[in-house]
Amino acid sequence: MENFIINQEESLLGLVSKEHYFQSMLQLLYSNKLLSTKQLEKVQFQLIELLEETVSYYTRYESSSVRVEVAEQIMLSICFTIGLYLKQQSTMKDNIALIKNAGVKQLFKEGEKILRDKVELCKSLLNNIYETRLNTETYAYTDTIDYGIPLFFKEYDTRFASHDMPGSIDYQLAIDVRNLTGVECLEEYLNRLRVENKFCAFFNGEDIEALLKGFKKDYIHMLINIFQLVLTNSLGCVLVGKAAVLLDLNEGDRVYISSRMEGLSSEQIEKLIFSAGAKLCDELSIIDEELIKYIREVSKEIIIQLENALEIDKLEKVFITLKRSEDNIFKYEDGEVLTNSEFRKITEEIRACKNPEEKITIIREGLHSLKDLIDTLGADCIFEDEFIEIFKSLNEFEMALLIKSTSTSKAFDNEYGSESEKEWQRKLKEYLEALDASRKAEIFRIAEGLEV
Repeated sequence: MENFIINQEESLLGLVSKEHYFQSMLQLLYSNKLLSTKQLEKVQFQLIELLEETVSYYTRYESSSVRVEVAEQIMLSICFTIGLYLKQQSTMKDNIALIKNAGVKQLFKEGEKILRDKVELCKSLLNNIYETRLNTETYAYTDTIDYGIPLFFKEYDTRFASHDMPGSIDYQLAIDVRNLTGVECLEEYLNRLRVENKFCAFFNGEDIEALLKGFKKDYIHMLINIFQLVLTNSLGCVLVGKAAVLLDLNEGDRVYISSRMEGLSSEQIEKLIFSAGAKLCDELSIIDEELIKYIREVSKEIIIQLENALEIDKLEKVFITLKRSEDNIFKYEDGEVLTNSEFRKITEEIRACKNPEEKITIIREGLHSLKDLIDTLGADCIFEDEFIEIFKSLNEFEMALLIKSTSTSKAFDNEYGSESEKEWQRKLKEYLEALDASRKAEIFRIAEGLEV
């Protein structure tokens, strides 16, 4: 019987309102006969006594009465503060014991200590936000951090309106804070914003701005969540075999993603996205469990958007192409291209060589254009692991040129090009996948800034 009672008590814990914790708990305990009428009346009487004392303090002891609306707000504040203390208890049984035995005034005093600690914690969290903030022109983001949240600390009344939420928070999180108010709401908001900032710190600031511009030209005026846009495109990059930090996706990438998902069920798409999320975390060396959980939760919303976009053939609304300013684009002009006879002579020389180092030397000395290099890779004069040795000999800029010259969806598509073209492209993909994450990311970043 005792075990049954304990289980009954604990089963009620999930029914308690997070926003009106103390009031909700009293109602549940009374309706489930865990608090007698006499015990409830005792708590109510003590609450009224505490209200009268607080009202006197509110009027600076000049009056013992205030407008009904003011009294109601003060009572909500008292209950909110008591609720903070009760939330700290590990079991419903502990809460019941406190309500029955500790006295409302004692519960309120303990709640005030927690309230003060939470205010200081929020100040610390805001300082962390300042340190990790994104360099963005988005008004909602900057105004919330610079003006809206600091206003909370100026106007928050811990004694008479601890349940209130002053300040102005316009920037939307990827996961909204619900069913919380007062300093609890701010604490949760700042914690989630901190997690979002931490994730975005893995990416190049200019890439993020280019992503926002690609989303909407007038993005600075929009109420958009930066984290979700960054996560979405990063997942897209993983799906097409690009570095997760790259962010940029083109039409060919979208065609490739669409073909991968064609005919898949909702469960299969979910599995594919969750797998991409796990790979993303592995590639970026993300070990923070809170961030990993947050990524997974937001991915659920991305999956819904993705399924809707696939249904109406509007994948460009989900996976965005970065829009860079002309100042960030490097226009590459190719070198002099060999004549047909010169090209045949070079490729025959390469074919005759048995040593990869000799082939690399001929390529270095005989080829002076990107076009000739690509044609040589597909000319049946380089074989097997010789491709890898040639890729190793190229610097990051040269590798970026090679990648940029080939659309991702075509470069690794088995239906594209001749057999020799497919071979060198498969070897290119193999080589890129074996690179460490930082070098791979740098090569792709250079590639996205090139116009070939």
